[in-house]
Amino acid sequence: MLSTLKKVKRGEKGFTLIELLVVAAIIGILLAIAIPNLIKARMSANEANARKAMQTLRDAEGEYFEQDLDNNGERDFIDEIGAFGTVPSLRDPEGTGLEVDALVDSSFEAAVGAGCADPKAGYCIQFDSTEVTANGAGNFDDFGWQNSMTSFNKTGRRDFSVYADGALRCTLSTSATGAAGTFEADRSSPGCD
Repeated sequence: MLSTLKKVKRGEKGFTLIELLVVAAIIGILLAIAIPNLIKARMSANEANARKAMQTLRDAEGEYFEQDLDNNGERDFIDEIGAFGTVPSLRDPEGTGLEVDALVDSSFEAAVGAGCADPKAGYCIQFDSTEVTANGAGNFDDFGWQNSMTSFNKTGRRDFSVYADGALRCTLSTSATGAAGTFEADRSSPGCD
């Protein structure tokens, strides 16, 4: 029986070094093609999420305006995403503390500001105070929200903005590769295609 096993082992052939190198080269070529496409798809998904965030903020501001959710008797906008307990804000417009009354979800809370703690799909959000002026204590006749990527050419390439006219605007960022975006989309930026 032992001699039979030795005969079978002698007759088996393994892979040659050349065959293994050819397989490794093919895998390398496939990875070289696939990885850039995966990165591009990830950036496209992040940018789509950023556009959707701007549309959500536009709709939330519209509802806040139309329903006078701060109950001050005036139709105005707000510059605060806030959290529950921050009244008035888009998260807790009337101070009910109920999720069903929130105009935006909790994913917006930590994504606010240039040094946002938890970016929303690789993008930070801020109120555009350079384009919008207050008409009183925290009330605005207009609104402007911007978002910008946390790392240019890794999480996205474009900055987005939206104002009370409802048009979604975007611009290609001029940030260096790997640098955080600088909220470059503003009221003068072209509409997104």
